[in-house]
Amino acid sequence: MRAVVGAMLCGCAAGAGGRASASAGVVVSGTVSGSDQGFLTGATVVLDGTQRRETHTDADGRFTFVDVPRGRHRFVASAEGYLPMDRPMDVGDASVSLDVVLLRLPGL
Repeated sequence: MRAVVGAMLCGCAAGAGGRASASAGVVVSGTVSGSDQGFLTGATVVLDGTQRRETHTDADGRFTFVDVPRGRHRFVASAEGYLPMDRPMDVGDASVSLDVVLLRLPGL
């Protein structure tokens, strides 16, 4: 049997039915879960682009960044005992919803 090493990310753009104004940013939100359990409380989530933002998930594994400028960002989710997920992310005109599943590190 092969072990899966990595992290999974499911994302989708969720528009509000109209275009955002040219000067306002968008919302990037979602959840972080562990592959061996449900939502992770206190996971670190970083969005690094024209400015670096960091937050932690709440008791339900949720995080939110508001007024995120459009463009290329690096999205990082991490929690102790789990393989971090680090990937580029493009932010456009629509809000972004991400559901991240971090894989448990073997032997922990």
